[in-house]
Amino acid sequence: MLACSTAVFPISVAVPMQSALAFGSLLARIIFFFRYISWSIVIPFIAGSVIGVALGANVFVAMSEAAISLLLGMLLLLLIWAPAVRFPVKLKQPFFPVGIAHSFLGTVFGVGSLLQPVILRTSLNKLQTTATLAACMLSMDVFKVVAYVTHGFRYTDYIPHILLATGAGFAGTYAGKRVQHRVSEQAFRRVFKWLITVVAIRLLVRGALQL
Repeated sequence: MLACSTAVFPISVAVPMQSALAFGSLLARIIFFFRYISWSIVIPFIAGSVIGVALGANVFVAMSEAAISLLLGMLLLLLIWAPAVRFPVKLKQPFFPVGIAHSFLGTVFGVGSLLQPVILRTSLNKLQTTATLAACMLSMDVFKVVAYVTHGFRYTDYIPHILLATGAGFAGTYAGKRVQHRVSEQAFRRVFKWLITVVAIRLLVRGALQL
């Protein structure tokens, strides 16, 4: 979605639009996979998101488009390809700080860049991963929309784009649910990893051209 939206909008518009464009897809995933949601991850993540979004919104309005593109591309590559790092066992609620960090970065850069790699390193299967990510992201996106509107972004200027993306999100999620049993865990993780990598490289190129 980020790759497509940044091809159409300037990044100052594409970043706030991620939350609205993703709404239909995330809501559909929650509806279709609700029983697979891991609430022990979602609840502390939501609590952390409130803090992360509030901090990130102020940083976003102060950064240039080139800086956002370059930093986001580098961050995605680092997080998806870095050696596995697990949280200490003594950390009782690891997804609270993850919620703060991910929501801060997501508000600044418009894309999840920490939660996905962390969840991929848990024991959740692909259905649990899909459902839990959707619940976390939709909750965070609600906070982000409020923050962007507070800073002056006008979602009403893009209602046709939002409506079309919402319909496509439900259709795509329904189609994905029909074929999910044909995708192995290994293939799911491999494709997920390379999709993030492709988006990161594209952002690096775009940011370099804007300097």
